[in-house]
Amino acid sequence: MLPLILLATCAPLVDPVTMAAVVQNESGGNPLAMHDNADGKSYSPKSLDDAVALAKRLIAAGHSVDLGLAQINSKNLQWVGMTVVQSFDPCANLQASQQVLVDAYKRAGGDLKGTLQIYNSGKATGSQYASNVYGKAGVLVPAIPGGAMAAWTKKDTQVQAGVPFVAKVQWTPAASPFSPDGSGFSSSW
Repeated sequence: MLPLILLATCAPLVDPVTMAAVVQNESGGNPLAMHDNADGKSYSPKSLDDAVALAKRLIAAGHSVDLGLAQINSKNLQWVGMTVVQSFDPCANLQASQQVLVDAYKRAGGDLKGTLQIYNSGKATGSQYASNVYGKAGVLVPAIPGGAMAAWTKKDTQVQAGVPFVAKVQWTPAASPFSPDGSGFSSSW
């Protein structure tokens, strides 16, 4: 399944840009990724069997382990209703991530940065994790949640009093991706 379809199908309550950025930040898109919070080591097992065996061994040793695509913490498995094996299924992992994010969003009072901080640490304070996720989405300054484009942007813009702004487009052959080929134009992309 294509990643965008996976996001829309498995986590429809979370904006796909947000979920994609969380996944990029957490696992880089690796459904078998693991991070052991006890010793700070990250793992990329080669197979599902290897991932499950390692995760079970670390959890049995009392380690807190982040699992799968969106790095669901092992301490949350019971709460989200999933097993270690299920945590490595991309869709099940995104469903669990959605559950955690929706809960965090409510706890953060609708504040996205607070939501992301809670997702990462359980606390709404701090901003480094949220900033990292925003960066993965290519966002330096986010949109106002629920905001609409301001009214002035829908009117003709006046650069000088009484003079409407008109964009001047200048075409040159060097700036064009098209070139004559004798029978018309061909693309040089």
